[in-house]
Amino acid sequence: MDAQSCLNECDDPGTPREVASNAPTVARPAARDVHVWRIELLGDAEAYVASLSPAERLRLERLRGEQRDRFAISHGAIRRVLGAYLECSARDVPLESPSGRPPRVPGLELSLTHCEQLALFAVAVTPVGVDVEATNRVADDLRELAEATLSPAELRQFLTTPPQDQARTWLRSWVRKEAVLKARREGLDRRSLRELDVSADRVEELTLVDLDLGPSHVAAAALTPPAARITLRDWTDDSR
Repeated sequence: MDAQSCLNECDDPGTPREVASNAPTVARPAARDVHVWRIELLGDAEAYVASLSPAERLRLERLRGEQRDRFAISHGAIRRVLGAYLECSARDVPLESPSGRPPRVPGLELSLTHCEQLALFAVAVTPVGVDVEATNRVADDLRELAEATLSPAELRQFLTTPPQDQARTWLRSWVRKEAVLKARREGLDRRSLRELDVSADRVEELTLVDLDLGPSHVAAAALTPPAARITLRDWTDDSR
């Protein structure tokens, strides 16, 4: 499903703040809605550290350089977003974010993905998955990669695509597959990627939506009914 038919762009970028518990700033998504936050992983990473949990700080201590900064900003930012939904400060959000697993908070379904300086954070009340990749990160052996990862229907579409567009075609299938696996809480080792066909807009119970983030990225979300509507919002860090 393309962005025109399902994606509702938000004219007003959301900028939730840490607020008192009696002053919510963001309404939780309704059953039919999914909120996808676009977070630029830039700015003062240290400004986010204080809001992280002890477990998140332990993970942060093991990271260096850009990886450390991006972890602090992404996890600090999603805590601020969730604090606005839950009417509490970022540090008080009951967020669990174990390494290699999706973040969890009671009462909401979450999915977090990042690529270089961009993160996407999906919030819903039914299982959701989101994934993003940069268009400049495709391997040179694209034909071999496509044959190893695409279903027969996807591969036919790839091979009939003009060579200059094949990288984006492969990435579209890849982020759709990742979004489905995240919505189902499955890892890449649980099934063959070639067996997972995302050439249509439905995969069993899930609805697939391509997110329009411009020419530099390809992204997709997998929604669980009754969710059928996406709002894309920008997280703004005023410290930059």
